[in-house]
Amino acid sequence: MTLPSGSRLGAYEIVSSIGAGGMGEVYKAHDPRLDRAVAIKVLPEKLAADADALARFEREAKAVAALSHPNILGIYELGRDSGVAYAAMELLTGETMRQRLAEGPIPQRRALEYGLQIAQGLAAAHEKGIVHRDLKPENLFITSEGRVKILDFGLASRRPLDAAETDQTAAHSMAKDSLTALPTEASPLTEPGMVLGTAGYMSPEQVRGRPADARSDIFSLGCVMYEMLTGDRAFRRDSAVETMAAIVQTDPPELSMPTGRLSPVVDRILRHCLEKRPEHRFDTAHDLAFALETAAGGTVTSGVAAAVAPAPEVRRRAPLLPLAGLALAAVALAAFFAGRRWQGPAASAAAGRALRPVSFFPVTDAPGVESSPALSPDGKNVVYVRDLSDRKALYLLRVGGRNPVALTPDSTADDWQPAFSPDGERIAFRSERDGGGIFVMGSTGESVKRVTDSGYNPSWSPDGREIALSDSSFYYPTDRGGQSLGLFAVEAATGRRRDILKGADGMQPSWSPHGDRIAYWGLRGSSGQRDLWTVAADGSQANAGAVEVTNDTALDWSPTWSPDGKFLYFSSNRGGTMNIWRARIEEKTGRVLAEPEPVTTPSLWSGELSFSRDGKRVAYASLDWRSTLLKIAFDPESEKTVGSPQRVLKTPQPIRDHQVSPDGEWVAFGQTGGQEDIFVSRMDGKESRRLTDDGFRDRGPAWSPDGKTLAFYSDRSGTYQVWEIRPDGSGLERLTSFRGSANFPIWSPDGTAIVSEEIGGAWHWIDGRPGASPRSDRIMPDMEGPEKFWPLSWSRDGSLIAGIAVHPNGGVLDVVTYSIATKSFEKFDAGVSRTWRSPVFLADGRRLLVRDSHGVSILDIAAKRFRPLFSVGGYAVGGSVGITRDNRWITYTETGTEGDVWVADLK
Repeated sequence: MTLPSGSRLGAYEIVSSIGAGGMGEVYKAHDPRLDRAVAIKVLPEKLAADADALARFEREAKAVAALSHPNILGIYELGRDSGVAYAAMELLTGETMRQRLAEGPIPQRRALEYGLQIAQGLAAAHEKGIVHRDLKPENLFITSEGRVKILDFGLASRRPLDAAETDQTAAHSMAKDSLTALPTEASPLTEPGMVLGTAGYMSPEQVRGRPADARSDIFSLGCVMYEMLTGDRAFRRDSAVETMAAIVQTDPPELSMPTGRLSPVVDRILRHCLEKRPEHRFDTAHDLAFALETAAGGTVTSGVAAAVAPAPEVRRRAPLLPLAGLALAAVALAAFFAGRRWQGPAASAAAGRALRPVSFFPVTDAPGVESSPALSPDGKNVVYVRDLSDRKALYLLRVGGRNPVALTPDSTADDWQPAFSPDGERIAFRSERDGGGIFVMGSTGESVKRVTDSGYNPSWSPDGREIALSDSSFYYPTDRGGQSLGLFAVEAATGRRRDILKGADGMQPSWSPHGDRIAYWGLRGSSGQRDLWTVAADGSQANAGAVEVTNDTALDWSPTWSPDGKFLYFSSNRGGTMNIWRARIEEKTGRVLAEPEPVTTPSLWSGELSFSRDGKRVAYASLDWRSTLLKIAFDPESEKTVGSPQRVLKTPQPIRDHQVSPDGEWVAFGQTGGQEDIFVSRMDGKESRRLTDDGFRDRGPAWSPDGKTLAFYSDRSGTYQVWEIRPDGSGLERLTSFRGSANFPIWSPDGTAIVSEEIGGAWHWIDGRPGASPRSDRIMPDMEGPEKFWPLSWSRDGSLIAGIAVHPNGGVLDVVTYSIATKSFEKFDAGVSRTWRSPVFLADGRRLLVRDSHGVSILDIAAKRFRPLFSVGGYAVGGSVGITRDNRWITYTETGTEGDVWVADLK
């Protein structure tokens, strides 16, 4: 049947034919009622006469029409006219994704934007119970405005195919079997979909003939994005059968981008989409959309970017880009996700015949987190920390072995931060037993003895006589409880102490191989910048004279000398992910001889390095982040949770410092692990938005009581100050001018004031009224002694402020309340060695929710009683807890699912 130009079908006037196939015809038409152009799809007579086929067509069309999503082809109307069944749809102008790919691969930024739009469209469909099952470039349309539309949402008739058709369809897709021809002015009818999928884009479960759920579409989108970035199909083979076998059995080739350097984060996202088992992929398209939005470095909601207005006084800094080695990273990361040992090219002989990695392999693979490796001098054994359910414990394992030995089985406290002595006979470590301190034991766990009751991160002198220590510690380099007071050394035999560095922040000391200098990292002044220095090991530069190794915006930490003393290796996010770098250095003076260079590992997070004596092997920790924000129903009267936790969102980087909006509809949070920005996400997980997007560190968002603005602290002015931004990303404004650095702003219940602690100093009361200029700022009374008060929550009636007491050396953090009326503090000790975080008031002002690495508890202020509420899994990075205003939902984070010890062999 052909409809001539000028004829009418229902209320529509036919203008011209767009395309035709065995499953229907598509026309351009005019709708005189709304004076708009539309596309009309006309069903063949044989299908229109089939009651079952017609009912299915109408049922599925109504379901898709109900989606009303800007990234899904819109259906306006279903109708019949003189026995002709038709559907009126959007008329699109542009080209199909297949046509665009014929021109070559798509640049990474644009590919991420397209992928994000597709994921958002899929998420909307999945929420309605609709699974596409045939996502491919032919069924994706790029409009002339740059918006991506998903086509062919299950409208195809499930008619049986004969053998010839089946083989042809699986290999190439059949143009004549499409019910959903592409309604465009710019393109003819193109390759259509098949109900069961198309070879090359089907998920493994589809290939096996098993039910396909939403995660099947995620696999298909991974295939499409792979093709967008590389210009080639992920599973291209010579025949349909070989293609489908490859989908089930093999991984796609390593990504090679003709359009530029591939971000390791993007590689990780694609590999996660293309996991063979559905349960190993992103759980939802919402999760995938959020990961893509984060990787894209900005907010794209249904194809429209949200702008962020910077303060006029601030010049934006571009995010750090990978400097070198990303081609190596792509190969290495591919092997990492495939679970195989990777063999890379030997490096050229650089100055000093520097050793470079030629192979990487995991040493541990148990569930959970294994970290902080210390390699024995001969390189044959590694002692590491394993996170058990209730404590950290030390284990010893032969490199290449399968049977780890518990070194501290009788300890009930945390044992961590191990370090082999130069002769390999002893292991120094930090333990929290009996008040905490540095202990030494034999290399197989025997003869444990205390050396000193203070200190962290032991590093042996080359002669084994002394141990260098910091006076404070940390769990993650972005989480610091306060500045340290410096570095010191103790004699291993007597515990006698001497200073190495005084009056400066120093963490993770590393003794140089000839004993001349000690490398360390620390905070640069009050800016929060993490850099590396070296200082004379004999203490002659204790008060001055430290030599800087780095001074830039990157987060640098975990310094370790190469055994020949010619390089200082360290972990840094300067390449976009937390990986290994090194700087050529003069050991005696600390003078840096060349700019840092990457030593790329097949891990997206690498740290805590340890070399063998000959320098031919290095062990490091590799963490695979999975951060989840959850909510659980809560009965404040009975103080019990109700039902099971529900996920709000899941990200590939740690979520930290979250807070629920006053109306309970949104949650604001920051992220660590790379670029640090402020995000907001709907509590139902349907929409996420990045509010800041630059090279600055933005942290600790706090909602104003009316929900119209967010306060946060940022280093965008050179030091951390309190800033303000609206939830749509506009109105960025600086609120404070502290001499030092601000920290964790919180609002008063009436919105007239903000309080914030000045890191290492007093806490401030700031005028929070909109438009106040200048903003008044007064110093508040602080606690007696060395501890500083960090305000974190304000009671509903405005009478109390809750926070934590932070000692200069970090350590145990106690919950503290401040009475505004009496100007007095009250400390609440849990009675155990626990580090508390994120106290938040319940509505009654008498109780607080508090968080530590083990779970969430309730503190009754009047009774001075802590009561455990529920346990929390995952690594305690930025762990926080929140509650909705009606106290009916508790929110919390679980971060980190896997951490292993890896070894790199060098040549």
